[in-house]
Amino acid sequence: MLRSKSSSAPEEAIFINLTPMIDVILTLLIFFMAATKLYDWDEQKLDVQVPNVPSAAPLTEVPDDISLSISHEGKLAFNEDLVTLDELQQRLLIARKNYSEQGVKIRADGRVPHQKVAEAMSACHAAGIGRITFTVREAVE
Repeated sequence: MLRSKSSSAPEEAIFINLTPMIDVILTLLIFFMAATKLYDWDEQKLDVQVPNVPSAAPLTEVPDDISLSISHEGKLAFNEDLVTLDELQQRLLIARKNYSEQGVKIRADGRVPHQKVAEAMSACHAAGIGRITFTVREAVE
């Protein structure tokens, strides 16, 4: 039988019992915690013969780009350390020697003379660093 909307009896709120779902989740959690303890692999348990080569470079993680900041007065900061242009070039040479694909991220103040940015880029090129990026901010209209 259909009820009309005009009936005066209030409808009951829908109630979802979450207890069974929580029980299942806790059971699965305990199962997976126990299963990971039983399934313990160690590299020494595997019989692996690593090949020998005459020349091998160590596997190292790629370093982050060097952060080069130029203030509006023209002061240079190499990863937060204030440096002169000569010190900058020496540090860039060392960084390039340690990692041949080293990059530099230039963060220059918008009011800095272009000459200071060009000098920093020239120091990067003199050190052999070719991957130079600039940090900019999108203009808000």
